[in-house]
Amino acid sequence: MMSVRYGAKRVIASSMVFSVLCALAACGGGSANSQAGSVSVACSQQEDFCQTMTAAFQKETGIKTTYVRLGAGEVLARLETASGEFDVWAGGQAENHLLADDKGWVEKYVSPNASDLPDEYNDDNGIWSGFYTDSIAFCSAASELEKKGLEAPTSWEDLLDPALKGSVAMPHPATAGVGYMAMYALAALNNGDEDAAISYFKQLNANVMQYSKSAATGTEQAGRGEVAVAIALDSDCQKAIAAGYSDLKTTYPKEGTGYEVGAISVLKDAKNADNAKKFMDWILTADAQNLYADVPSYAAPTNPKATVGADVPRQDIVKKVAWDTRKAADGREAFIAAFESDVASADSAQ
Repeated sequence: MMSVRYGAKRVIASSMVFSVLCALAACGGGSANSQAGSVSVACSQQEDFCQTMTAAFQKETGIKTTYVRLGAGEVLARLETASGEFDVWAGGQAENHLLADDKGWVEKYVSPNASDLPDEYNDDNGIWSGFYTDSIAFCSAASELEKKGLEAPTSWEDLLDPALKGSVAMPHPATAGVGYMAMYALAALNNGDEDAAISYFKQLNANVMQYSKSAATGTEQAGRGEVAVAIALDSDCQKAIAAGYSDLKTTYPKEGTGYEVGAISVLKDAKNADNAKKFMDWILTADAQNLYADVPSYAAPTNPKATVGADVPRQDIVKKVAWDTRKAADGREAFIAAFESDVASADSAQ
């Protein structure tokens, strides 16, 4: 049986934090809440982002708002077995929401606030709208690179340097959307040749210390000096820097990199469909996206009227690959299967 190295699950003591947020947000079970009803969110963002945004929505609307933080792959797995568990899915790459729609799990809905967003942040068929965006970067530990006599990587080829053996972290594409984004980006750089992308990751495998379950795990490992470089979102790297890992540095591959449109969609068979639509309407507004700086999430808002935080990585200066959301969605299952059989299985054989 194939063996994949996953990062250890980190148990986050969030219940106390959320209780405090609820108290501040006056989200008790009073009559206003009872009249307003409730909404359940599958949240594919960082824990503190999920906490802050759901608490803010509850405070503003009186709608009792609960969430479960899950990676995009985990949400798709839950939707497969538990229809009606969630009312709305907030976060994760837009292509994952297309996959959910392919399975009949999305209730198409065009929010009246979607028109405030640039076209690239809305699906033409009303499957999803985007409420944040960020890009894949290299999150490097400067001191660890210095020990190896290396500079911060500025190309995908730099990660193949033998000096980085066992010193690269990457999220597993089956559980974290960022891992699949990296795979699709390499295919896009090779004119859509998926075999070329798999060949690259087979070469990279010797340098990978761990395929983590979560996208943000690698930035923490780099911050602690456990790896020299993590393939990560630039927003996650910036968040780690702000958390005190001052040794970290963000760079981008000069050939081009992948990026995500963090999407939201209303789910089919939602028990609270009207409130799910209200949550979607709200999170597309500039007022809601202005809260990103208070989390802080370090992802860029999609509403052009929203305030961009001072430390949010600038997306307009990043060289990005041509991204076809539909193709990325259609190729995901086969691409991940190839990764597990040709890359991860090779790891277990070492």
